[in-house]
Amino acid sequence: MRNVTQRFGAFRALKNVDFDVHHGETVALLGENGCGKSTLVKILAGINVPDPESELYLDGRPHALPLPPGEFRDLGLSFVHQDLGLSRTLTVVENLTIGGLGSTRRRINWRRERSRAREVLRSYNVDVDPSATIDQLPPVAQALVAIVRAAEDLKLYRERGDLGHSVLFLDEPTVFLPDTEVEFLFDLVRSVVAGGASTVFISHDLSAVRRLCQRAAVLRDGELVGEAQLGQVSDNDLVEMIVGPAKQTLVGRSQRRTLADDVSRRPVACEISDLRGGRVYGVTLSIHETEVVGIAGLLGSGADDIPYLLFGAQRAESGTMSLNGHAHPIAGMTTVDAVYRQVALVPADRRRDAIVAPLTVGENASILVNDRYTTAGRRIQGRRLNARIRQLLDRFDVRPRRSDVPIGQLSGGNQQKVVLAKWLEIEPRVLLLHEPTQGVDVAARAEIYRLVREGTEAGMGVIWVSSDFEELARVCDRVLIMAHGLVRSELTGNDVTEDAISTAVYRYSTDEGAMLAHAS
Repeated sequence: MRNVTQRFGAFRALKNVDFDVHHGETVALLGENGCGKSTLVKILAGINVPDPESELYLDGRPHALPLPPGEFRDLGLSFVHQDLGLSRTLTVVENLTIGGLGSTRRRINWRRERSRAREVLRSYNVDVDPSATIDQLPPVAQALVAIVRAAEDLKLYRERGDLGHSVLFLDEPTVFLPDTEVEFLFDLVRSVVAGGASTVFISHDLSAVRRLCQRAAVLRDGELVGEAQLGQVSDNDLVEMIVGPAKQTLVGRSQRRTLADDVSRRPVACEISDLRGGRVYGVTLSIHETEVVGIAGLLGSGADDIPYLLFGAQRAESGTMSLNGHAHPIAGMTTVDAVYRQVALVPADRRRDAIVAPLTVGENASILVNDRYTTAGRRIQGRRLNARIRQLLDRFDVRPRRSDVPIGQLSGGNQQKVVLAKWLEIEPRVLLLHEPTQGVDVAARAEIYRLVREGTEAGMGVIWVSSDFEELARVCDRVLIMAHGLVRSELTGNDVTEDAISTAVYRYSTDEGAMLAHAS
Protein backbone atom coordinates (compact mmCIF):
# COMPACT_ATOMS: atom_id res chain seq x y z
CA MET A 1 0.00 0.00 0.00
CA ARG A 2 1.36 3.42 -0.95
CA ASN A 3 0.43 6.91 0.21
CA VAL A 4 -2.80 5.68 1.80
CA THR A 5 -4.87 8.55 3.18
CA GLN A 6 -8.38 8.43 4.63
CA ARG A 7 -10.42 11.47 5.63
CA PHE A 8 -13.68 11.56 7.57
CA GLY A 9 -14.72 15.17 7.05
CA ALA A 10 -11.93 17.35 8.41
CA PHE A 11 -10.45 14.45 10.40
CA ARG A 12 -7.61 12.46 8.77
CA ALA A 13 -7.66 8.89 10.07
CA LEU A 14 -4.70 7.87 7.86
CA LYS A 15 -1.94 10.15 6.57
CA ASN A 16 0.21 9.00 3.62
CA VAL A 17 0.78 5.50 4.97
CA ASP A 18 3.15 3.09 3.17
CA PHE A 19 2.69 -0.53 4.28
CA ASP A 20 4.29 -3.68 2.84
CA VAL A 21 3.55 -7.36 3.41
CA HIS A 22 6.12 -9.84 2.12
CA HIS A 23 5.46 -13.34 0.84
CA GLY A 24 5.21 -15.97 3.59
CA GLU A 25 5.62 -13.61 6.56
CA THR A 26 3.41 -12.84 9.54
CA VAL A 27 3.69 -9.13 10.24
CA ALA A 28 2.19 -7.32 13.24
CA LEU A 29 0.36 -4.05 12.72
CA LEU A 30 0.48 -2.21 16.07
CA GLY A 31 -0.81 1.04 17.48
CA GLU A 32 -3.17 2.65 19.96
CA ASN A 33 -6.94 2.51 19.54
CA GLY A 34 -7.92 5.06 16.93
CA CYS A 35 -4.51 5.16 15.24
CA GLY A 36 -5.91 3.86 11.91
CA LYS A 37 -5.23 0.09 11.95
CA SER A 38 -8.83 -1.01 11.36
CA THR A 39 -9.32 1.80 8.85
CA LEU A 40 -6.44 0.40 6.78
CA VAL A 41 -8.03 -3.06 6.85
CA LYS A 42 -11.46 -1.70 5.88
CA ILE A 43 -9.95 0.01 2.83
CA LEU A 44 -8.60 -3.33 1.62
CA ALA A 45 -11.96 -5.00 2.28
CA GLY A 46 -13.73 -2.42 0.11
CA ILE A 47 -15.66 -1.00 3.07
CA ASN A 48 -13.94 2.42 3.21
CA VAL A 49 -13.21 4.76 0.31
CA PRO A 50 -9.70 6.27 0.69
CA ASP A 51 -8.49 9.54 -0.78
CA PRO A 52 -7.69 9.44 -4.55
CA GLU A 53 -3.89 9.41 -4.08
CA SER A 54 -3.99 6.05 -2.24
CA GLU A 55 -2.46 3.10 -4.13
CA LEU A 56 -2.58 -0.69 -3.80
CA TYR A 57 -0.20 -3.20 -5.40
CA LEU A 58 -0.58 -6.99 -5.24
CA ASP A 59 2.25 -9.09 -6.65
CA GLY A 60 3.56 -5.88 -8.20
CA ARG A 61 0.33 -5.18 -10.09
CA PRO A 62 -1.66 -1.98 -9.33
CA HIS A 63 -5.31 -2.20 -8.33
CA ALA A 64 -7.60 0.82 -8.29
CA LEU A 65 -9.05 1.89 -4.95
CA PRO A 66 -11.71 1.66 -3.69
CA LEU A 67 -12.11 -2.03 -4.40
CA PRO A 68 -15.63 -3.06 -5.48
CA PRO A 69 -17.56 -4.97 -2.76
CA GLY A 70 -16.38 -8.58 -2.50
CA GLU A 71 -13.47 -8.19 -4.95
CA PHE A 72 -10.96 -8.83 -2.15
CA ARG A 73 -11.81 -12.56 -2.41
CA ASP A 74 -10.78 -12.62 -6.08
CA LEU A 75 -7.50 -10.92 -5.14
CA GLY A 76 -6.55 -13.44 -2.43
CA LEU A 77 -7.36 -11.21 0.57
CA SER A 78 -9.26 -12.56 3.58
CA PHE A 79 -10.34 -10.84 6.80
CA VAL A 80 -11.38 -11.39 10.40
CA HIS A 81 -12.59 -7.93 11.39
CA GLN A 82 -12.50 -6.44 14.89
CA ASP A 83 -16.31 -6.74 15.10
CA LEU A 84 -15.97 -10.15 13.32
CA GLY A 85 -17.92 -8.96 10.25
CA LEU A 86 -20.66 -11.57 10.67
CA SER A 87 -24.35 -11.01 9.95
CA ARG A 88 -25.79 -11.62 13.41
CA THR A 89 -29.35 -12.45 12.32
CA LEU A 90 -28.21 -15.02 9.74
CA THR A 91 -27.25 -18.61 10.52
CA VAL A 92 -23.74 -20.01 10.64
CA VAL A 93 -24.22 -21.78 7.29
CA GLU A 94 -25.54 -18.59 5.69
CA ASN A 95 -22.53 -16.61 6.93
CA LEU A 96 -20.15 -19.27 5.61
CA THR A 97 -21.93 -19.55 2.25
CA ILE A 98 -23.34 -16.25 1.05
CA GLY A 99 -20.08 -14.33 0.66
CA GLY A 100 -18.90 -16.74 -2.01
CA LEU A 101 -22.09 -16.85 -4.06
CA GLY A 102 -22.07 -15.37 -7.54
CA SER A 103 -24.98 -13.22 -8.74
CA THR A 104 -25.92 -15.74 -11.45
CA ARG A 105 -25.80 -18.87 -9.31
CA ARG A 106 -28.82 -21.15 -9.56
CA ARG A 107 -31.17 -21.88 -6.65
CA ILE A 108 -29.30 -22.68 -3.42
CA ASN A 109 -29.56 -26.22 -2.09
CA TRP A 110 -29.51 -25.39 1.63
CA ARG A 111 -29.50 -29.02 2.75
CA ARG A 112 -26.28 -29.55 0.81
CA GLU A 113 -24.83 -26.25 2.10
CA ARG A 114 -25.59 -27.23 5.73
CA SER A 115 -23.89 -30.57 5.22
CA ARG A 116 -20.89 -28.85 3.64
CA ALA A 117 -20.73 -26.27 6.46
CA ARG A 118 -20.81 -29.08 9.04
CA GLU A 119 -17.86 -30.77 7.33
CA VAL A 120 -15.92 -27.49 7.09
CA LEU A 121 -16.43 -26.75 10.78
CA ARG A 122 -15.46 -30.31 11.71
CA SER A 123 -12.27 -30.04 9.64
CA TYR A 124 -11.22 -27.13 11.89
CA ASN A 125 -12.38 -28.92 15.08
CA VAL A 126 -15.04 -26.27 15.68
CA ASP A 127 -18.16 -27.65 17.36
CA VAL A 128 -20.94 -25.24 16.30
CA ASP A 129 -24.50 -25.92 15.05
CA PRO A 130 -24.61 -24.71 11.40
CA SER A 131 -28.33 -23.92 11.76
CA ALA A 132 -27.87 -21.59 14.75
CA THR A 133 -28.00 -17.84 14.15
CA ILE A 134 -24.86 -15.92 15.04
CA ASP A 135 -26.74 -14.06 17.81
CA GLN A 136 -27.46 -17.39 19.50
CA LEU A 137 -23.77 -18.23 19.81
CA PRO A 138 -21.44 -17.16 22.63
CA PRO A 139 -18.68 -14.70 21.64
CA VAL A 140 -16.05 -17.47 21.51
CA ALA A 141 -18.07 -19.47 18.97
CA GLN A 142 -18.77 -16.34 16.90
CA ALA A 143 -15.05 -15.61 16.70
CA LEU A 144 -14.27 -19.18 15.64
CA VAL A 145 -16.88 -19.00 12.85
CA ALA A 146 -15.31 -15.76 11.57
CA ILE A 147 -11.84 -17.33 11.64
CA VAL A 148 -13.03 -20.46 9.83
CA ARG A 149 -14.74 -18.34 7.15
CA ALA A 150 -11.55 -16.36 6.53
CA ALA A 151 -9.43 -19.51 6.35
CA GLU A 152 -11.88 -21.09 3.90
CA ASP A 153 -11.77 -18.00 1.67
CA LEU A 154 -7.99 -18.44 1.38
CA LYS A 155 -8.30 -22.18 0.80
CA LEU A 156 -10.82 -21.69 -2.03
CA TYR A 157 -8.61 -19.00 -3.58
CA ARG A 158 -5.60 -21.33 -3.60
CA GLU A 159 -7.65 -24.17 -5.09
CA ARG A 160 -8.47 -21.99 -8.10
CA GLY A 161 -4.86 -22.23 -9.31
CA ASP A 162 -1.79 -20.00 -9.49
CA LEU A 163 -3.50 -16.63 -9.06
CA GLY A 164 -0.85 -14.95 -6.96
CA HIS A 165 -0.06 -14.72 -3.29
CA SER A 166 -2.77 -14.44 -0.63
CA VAL A 167 -2.94 -12.51 2.66
CA LEU A 168 -4.96 -13.16 5.82
CA PHE A 169 -5.77 -10.07 7.95
CA LEU A 170 -6.62 -10.69 11.61
CA ASP A 171 -7.92 -7.60 13.44
CA GLU A 172 -7.86 -8.27 17.22
CA PRO A 173 -8.67 -11.98 16.75
CA THR A 174 -7.84 -13.03 20.34
CA VAL A 175 -10.27 -10.63 22.06
CA PHE A 176 -13.09 -13.18 22.38
CA LEU A 177 -10.91 -16.28 22.73
CA PRO A 178 -9.87 -18.11 25.90
CA ASP A 179 -6.30 -19.43 26.09
CA THR A 180 -7.25 -22.86 24.71
CA GLU A 181 -8.78 -21.34 21.57
CA VAL A 182 -5.91 -18.88 21.12
CA GLU A 183 -3.66 -21.89 20.54
CA PHE A 184 -6.15 -23.06 17.89
CA LEU A 185 -5.85 -19.66 16.20
CA PHE A 186 -2.05 -19.74 16.28
CA ASP A 187 -1.99 -23.23 14.74
CA LEU A 188 -4.37 -22.01 12.04
CA VAL A 189 -2.15 -19.02 11.22
CA ARG A 190 0.91 -21.24 11.00
CA SER A 191 -0.92 -23.61 8.63
CA VAL A 192 -2.05 -20.69 6.48
CA VAL A 193 1.54 -19.46 6.19
CA ALA A 194 2.77 -22.98 5.48
CA GLY A 195 0.20 -23.14 2.66
CA GLY A 196 1.80 -20.14 0.98
CA ALA A 197 -0.12 -17.18 2.43
CA SER A 198 1.02 -14.18 4.44
CA THR A 199 -0.67 -12.88 7.58
CA VAL A 200 -1.19 -9.41 9.05
CA PHE A 201 -1.83 -9.71 12.78
CA ILE A 202 -3.37 -6.72 14.60
CA SER A 203 -3.28 -7.07 18.37
CA HIS A 204 -2.56 -5.25 21.63
CA ASP A 205 -1.23 -8.50 23.14
CA LEU A 206 2.52 -8.18 22.71
CA SER A 207 3.18 -11.72 23.96
CA ALA A 208 0.90 -13.10 21.23
CA VAL A 209 2.57 -10.83 18.67
CA ARG A 210 5.99 -12.19 19.59
CA ARG A 211 4.80 -15.81 19.34
CA LEU A 212 3.46 -15.33 15.81
CA CYS A 213 5.25 -12.50 14.05
CA GLN A 214 8.70 -11.74 12.70
CA ARG A 215 8.23 -8.03 12.04
CA ALA A 216 6.09 -5.17 13.36
CA ALA A 217 4.87 -1.96 11.77
CA VAL A 218 3.55 0.75 14.09
CA LEU A 219 0.91 3.41 13.41
CA ARG A 220 0.47 6.47 15.62
CA ASP A 221 -2.18 9.15 14.96
CA GLY A 222 -2.76 7.80 11.46
CA GLU A 223 0.91 7.78 10.39
CA LEU A 224 3.46 4.99 10.05
CA VAL A 225 6.04 5.90 12.73
CA GLY A 226 8.34 2.90 12.50
CA GLU A 227 9.03 -0.74 11.72
CA ALA A 228 11.14 -3.26 13.62
CA GLN A 229 12.32 -6.86 13.55
CA LEU A 230 10.78 -8.26 16.74
CA GLY A 231 13.90 -10.21 17.63
CA GLN A 232 15.83 -6.95 17.85
CA VAL A 233 13.54 -4.85 20.11
CA SER A 234 12.22 -5.15 23.66
CA ASP A 235 8.60 -4.73 24.80
CA ASN A 236 9.54 -1.33 26.22
CA ASP A 237 10.85 -0.31 22.80
CA LEU A 238 7.55 -1.37 21.20
CA VAL A 239 5.44 0.43 23.80
CA GLU A 240 7.45 3.62 23.25
CA MET A 241 6.89 3.32 19.49
CA ILE A 242 3.15 2.76 20.04
CA VAL A 243 2.37 5.53 22.55
CA GLY A 244 5.38 7.85 22.18
CA PRO A 245 8.14 8.50 24.73
CA ALA A 246 6.17 11.14 26.66
CA LYS A 247 3.14 8.94 27.28
CA GLN A 248 5.15 5.78 28.02
CA THR A 249 6.06 7.08 31.49
CA LEU A 250 2.40 7.73 32.25
CA VAL A 251 1.40 4.27 31.02
CA GLY A 252 3.90 2.55 33.28
CA ARG A 253 2.92 4.58 36.32
CA SER A 254 -0.86 4.43 35.91
CA GLN A 255 -0.92 0.67 35.41
CA ARG A 256 0.87 -0.06 38.67
CA ARG A 257 -1.54 -1.36 41.33
CA THR A 258 -1.71 0.66 44.55
CA LEU A 259 -2.71 -1.28 47.70
CA ALA A 260 -5.61 0.35 49.55
CA ASP A 261 -5.07 1.56 53.13
CA ASP A 262 -7.41 -1.16 54.52
CA VAL A 263 -10.70 -1.09 52.69
CA SER A 264 -12.14 -3.71 55.04
CA ARG A 265 -12.66 -0.92 57.59
CA ARG A 266 -14.74 1.15 55.18
CA PRO A 267 -18.56 0.91 54.99
CA VAL A 268 -20.02 -1.87 52.86
CA ALA A 269 -21.22 -0.51 49.51
CA CYS A 270 -23.04 -3.68 48.50
CA GLU A 271 -23.70 -7.10 49.97
CA ILE A 272 -24.76 -10.12 47.90
CA SER A 273 -26.30 -13.16 49.60
CA ASP A 274 -26.90 -16.64 48.12
CA LEU A 275 -26.82 -15.61 44.46
CA ARG A 276 -27.97 -18.44 42.17
CA GLY A 277 -28.60 -18.52 38.45
CA GLY A 278 -26.89 -19.55 35.22
CA ARG A 279 -23.69 -21.33 36.26
CA VAL A 280 -23.67 -19.73 39.73
CA TYR A 281 -24.74 -22.09 42.54
CA GLY A 282 -24.72 -19.97 45.69
CA VAL A 283 -22.37 -16.99 45.96
CA THR A 284 -22.18 -14.61 48.89
CA LEU A 285 -19.86 -11.62 48.81
CA SER A 286 -19.55 -8.03 49.95
CA ILE A 287 -17.90 -4.98 48.40
CA HIS A 288 -16.71 -2.10 50.55
CA GLU A 289 -16.78 1.52 49.48
CA THR A 290 -13.75 2.42 47.31
CA GLU A 291 -12.89 -1.30 46.92
CA VAL A 292 -12.17 -3.08 43.64
CA VAL A 293 -13.02 -6.78 43.96
CA GLY A 294 -11.81 -9.05 41.18
CA ILE A 295 -13.45 -12.33 40.23
CA ALA A 296 -11.35 -14.90 38.37
CA GLY A 297 -12.28 -18.27 36.94
CA LEU A 298 -12.08 -20.38 33.82
CA LEU A 299 -14.81 -20.35 31.17
CA GLY A 300 -17.87 -22.04 32.68
CA SER A 301 -16.85 -21.36 36.28
CA GLY A 302 -19.75 -18.95 36.79
CA ALA A 303 -17.54 -15.86 37.07
CA ASP A 304 -18.78 -14.53 33.72
CA ASP A 305 -22.42 -14.80 34.84
CA ILE A 306 -22.16 -12.72 38.01
CA PRO A 307 -22.23 -9.17 36.49
CA TYR A 308 -25.29 -9.98 34.36
CA LEU A 309 -27.18 -11.65 37.23
CA LEU A 310 -26.54 -8.63 39.47
CA PHE A 311 -27.67 -6.22 36.75
CA GLY A 312 -30.86 -8.08 35.87
CA ALA A 313 -29.62 -8.81 32.35
CA GLN A 314 -29.64 -12.55 33.11
CA ARG A 315 -32.38 -14.23 35.13
CA ALA A 316 -31.42 -15.14 38.70
CA GLU A 317 -33.12 -17.95 40.58
CA SER A 318 -32.48 -16.45 44.01
CA GLY A 319 -30.34 -14.02 45.92
CA THR A 320 -30.46 -10.73 47.80
CA MET A 321 -28.62 -7.48 47.10
CA SER A 322 -28.29 -5.02 49.99
CA LEU A 323 -27.66 -1.39 49.03
CA ASN A 324 -27.89 1.69 51.23
CA GLY A 325 -29.40 -0.35 54.04
CA HIS A 326 -32.15 -1.85 51.87
CA ALA A 327 -32.32 -5.51 50.81
CA HIS A 328 -33.60 -6.19 47.29
CA PRO A 329 -34.43 -9.62 45.82
CA ILE A 330 -32.31 -10.29 42.73
CA ALA A 331 -34.73 -12.81 41.19
CA GLY A 332 -37.12 -10.86 38.99
CA MET A 333 -34.92 -7.75 39.03
CA THR A 334 -34.79 -5.86 35.73
CA THR A 335 -32.03 -3.73 34.25
CA VAL A 336 -34.20 -0.65 34.90
CA ASP A 337 -34.36 -1.65 38.58
CA ALA A 338 -30.56 -1.95 38.62
CA VAL A 339 -29.99 1.53 37.15
CA TYR A 340 -32.57 3.00 39.57
CA ARG A 341 -30.56 1.48 42.45
CA GLN A 342 -27.33 2.97 41.02
CA VAL A 343 -25.88 -0.31 39.77
CA ALA A 344 -23.99 0.02 36.45
CA LEU A 345 -22.69 -2.61 34.02
CA VAL A 346 -19.94 -2.38 31.40
CA PRO A 347 -20.49 -5.65 29.46
CA ALA A 348 -17.94 -7.68 27.52
CA ASP A 349 -19.70 -7.47 24.14
CA ARG A 350 -19.39 -3.75 23.65
CA ARG A 351 -20.96 -3.50 20.21
CA ARG A 352 -24.00 -5.65 20.99
CA ASP A 353 -24.75 -4.67 24.58
CA ALA A 354 -23.07 -1.36 25.45
CA ILE A 355 -23.51 1.14 22.60
CA VAL A 356 -26.18 2.26 20.14
CA ALA A 357 -24.00 2.29 17.02
CA PRO A 358 -26.10 4.63 14.79
CA LEU A 359 -26.38 7.29 17.54
CA THR A 360 -23.66 9.89 18.00
CA VAL A 361 -20.90 9.83 20.58
CA GLY A 362 -22.66 12.63 22.48
CA GLU A 363 -26.01 10.83 22.48
CA ASN A 364 -24.41 7.62 23.79
CA ALA A 365 -22.48 9.46 26.51
CA SER A 366 -25.51 11.38 27.82
CA ILE A 367 -28.33 8.91 27.27
CA LEU A 368 -28.76 8.12 30.99
CA VAL A 369 -28.70 11.73 32.26
CA ASN A 370 -30.69 13.67 29.66
CA ASP A 371 -33.30 14.50 32.31
CA ARG A 372 -30.69 16.64 34.11
CA TYR A 373 -30.56 18.90 31.07
CA THR A 374 -34.31 19.05 30.37
CA THR A 375 -36.62 21.92 31.28
CA ALA A 376 -40.04 21.51 32.87
CA GLY A 377 -41.47 21.75 29.36
CA ARG A 378 -39.32 18.73 28.33
CA ARG A 379 -37.00 20.78 26.14
CA ILE A 380 -33.34 19.75 26.04
CA GLN A 381 -30.97 22.49 27.23
CA GLY A 382 -28.61 21.90 24.35
CA ARG A 383 -25.90 24.39 25.33
CA ARG A 384 -25.53 22.97 28.87
CA LEU A 385 -25.65 19.38 27.62
CA ASN A 386 -23.09 19.95 24.87
CA ALA A 387 -20.74 21.66 27.32
CA ARG A 388 -20.93 18.64 29.63
CA ILE A 389 -20.32 16.23 26.73
CA ARG A 390 -17.21 18.20 25.74
CA GLN A 391 -15.95 17.91 29.32
CA LEU A 392 -16.49 14.14 29.24
CA LEU A 393 -14.65 13.71 25.92
CA ASP A 394 -11.71 15.66 27.33
CA ARG A 395 -11.66 13.84 30.68
CA PHE A 396 -11.91 10.40 29.10
CA ASP A 397 -9.53 11.27 26.22
CA VAL A 398 -11.98 10.15 23.54
CA ARG A 399 -10.50 10.43 20.04
CA PRO A 400 -11.49 12.13 17.85
CA ARG A 401 -12.93 14.85 20.14
CA ARG A 402 -16.18 14.98 18.19
CA SER A 403 -19.56 14.42 19.77
CA ASP A 404 -21.46 14.49 16.46
CA VAL A 405 -20.00 11.36 14.79
CA PRO A 406 -21.78 7.98 15.08
CA ILE A 407 -20.12 6.01 17.88
CA GLY A 408 -19.90 3.00 15.56
CA GLN A 409 -17.17 4.85 13.62
CA LEU A 410 -14.88 5.02 16.66
CA SER A 411 -12.26 2.40 17.46
CA GLY A 412 -13.12 -0.19 20.09
CA GLY A 413 -11.01 1.45 22.79
CA ASN A 414 -12.59 4.86 22.26
CA GLN A 415 -16.05 3.30 22.26
CA GLN A 416 -15.18 1.74 25.62
CA LYS A 417 -14.19 5.12 27.05
CA VAL A 418 -17.58 6.53 26.04
CA VAL A 419 -19.34 3.55 27.66
CA LEU A 420 -17.44 4.11 30.89
CA ALA A 421 -18.18 7.84 30.78
CA LYS A 422 -21.90 7.12 30.33
CA TRP A 423 -22.07 4.90 33.41
CA LEU A 424 -19.88 7.02 35.68
CA GLU A 425 -22.20 9.97 34.94
CA ILE A 426 -24.94 8.32 37.04
CA GLU A 427 -22.50 8.13 39.99
CA PRO A 428 -23.12 4.42 40.57
CA ARG A 429 -23.03 2.82 43.97
CA VAL A 430 -21.70 -0.39 42.37
CA LEU A 431 -19.88 -0.69 39.02
CA LEU A 432 -19.86 -4.13 37.37
CA LEU A 433 -17.09 -4.65 34.82
CA HIS A 434 -16.81 -7.68 32.52
CA GLU A 435 -13.61 -7.82 30.45
CA PRO A 436 -13.53 -3.99 30.34
CA THR A 437 -10.18 -3.73 28.53
CA GLN A 438 -10.47 -6.43 25.86
CA GLY A 439 -9.42 -5.04 22.49
CA VAL A 440 -8.02 -1.91 24.20
CA ASP A 441 -4.47 -0.62 23.72
CA VAL A 442 -1.97 -0.11 26.54
CA ALA A 443 -2.55 3.63 26.86
CA ALA A 444 -6.36 3.37 26.82
CA ARG A 445 -6.11 0.49 29.28
CA ALA A 446 -4.12 2.66 31.68
CA GLU A 447 -6.73 5.41 31.27
CA ILE A 448 -9.52 2.97 32.17
CA TYR A 449 -7.63 1.82 35.28
CA ARG A 450 -7.19 5.45 36.34
CA LEU A 451 -10.80 6.46 35.66
CA VAL A 452 -12.21 3.50 37.59
CA ARG A 453 -9.95 4.29 40.55
CA GLU A 454 -11.08 7.92 40.40
CA GLY A 455 -14.68 6.69 40.50
CA THR A 456 -14.02 4.71 43.67
CA GLU A 457 -12.84 7.86 45.48
CA ALA A 458 -16.48 8.94 45.80
CA GLY A 459 -17.29 5.65 47.57
CA MET A 460 -18.19 3.46 44.60
CA GLY A 461 -17.51 -0.27 44.91
CA VAL A 462 -16.35 -2.26 41.87
CA ILE A 463 -16.69 -5.90 40.78
CA TRP A 464 -14.11 -6.60 38.04
CA VAL A 465 -14.46 -9.91 36.16
CA SER A 466 -11.59 -10.68 33.79
CA SER A 467 -9.69 -13.57 32.26
CA ASP A 468 -6.58 -11.36 32.31
CA PHE A 469 -4.98 -12.34 35.62
CA GLU A 470 -2.17 -9.79 35.27
CA GLU A 471 -4.82 -7.07 35.01
CA LEU A 472 -6.64 -8.29 38.11
CA ALA A 473 -3.36 -8.25 40.03
CA ARG A 474 -2.77 -4.63 38.98
CA VAL A 475 -6.16 -3.15 39.75
CA CYS A 476 -7.83 -5.20 42.50
CA ASP A 477 -7.68 -4.90 46.28
CA ARG A 478 -9.06 -8.42 46.61
CA VAL A 479 -9.63 -11.30 44.16
CA LEU A 480 -12.20 -14.09 44.53
CA ILE A 481 -11.47 -17.40 42.82
CA MET A 482 -14.48 -19.17 41.29
CA ALA A 483 -14.77 -22.78 40.15
CA HIS A 484 -17.85 -24.88 39.41
CA GLY A 485 -20.25 -22.09 40.35
CA LEU A 486 -18.77 -21.42 43.81
CA VAL A 487 -16.30 -18.98 45.36
CA ARG A 488 -13.47 -21.30 46.35
CA SER A 489 -10.78 -18.94 47.60
CA GLU A 490 -9.96 -15.30 48.31
CA LEU A 491 -6.66 -13.47 47.77
CA THR A 492 -5.95 -10.19 49.55
CA GLY A 493 -3.15 -7.65 50.00
CA ASN A 494 0.28 -8.75 48.81
CA ASP A 495 -1.11 -12.19 47.85
CA VAL A 496 -2.90 -10.59 44.89
CA THR A 497 -0.37 -11.52 42.19
CA GLU A 498 -0.74 -12.89 38.69
CA ASP A 499 0.95 -16.19 39.63
CA ALA A 500 -1.20 -16.64 42.74
CA ILE A 501 -4.42 -15.97 40.82
CA SER A 502 -3.46 -18.33 37.98
CA THR A 503 -2.40 -21.11 40.35
CA ALA A 504 -5.59 -20.85 42.39
CA VAL A 505 -7.87 -20.76 39.34
CA TYR A 506 -6.42 -23.90 37.80
CA ARG A 507 -6.09 -25.74 41.11
CA TYR A 508 -9.71 -25.22 42.13
CA SER A 509 -11.01 -25.83 38.61
CA THR A 510 -9.63 -29.38 38.79
CA ASP A 511 -10.31 -29.83 42.52
CA GLU A 512 -12.43 -32.91 43.22
CA GLY A 513 -14.11 -31.32 46.24
CA ALA A 514 -15.33 -28.39 44.13
CA MET A 515 -16.76 -30.79 41.56
CA LEU A 516 -18.65 -32.68 44.27
CA ALA A 517 -20.00 -29.42 45.69
CA HIS A 518 -21.13 -28.42 42.22
CA ALA A 519 -22.85 -31.76 41.67
CA SER A 520 -24.73 -31.46 44.97
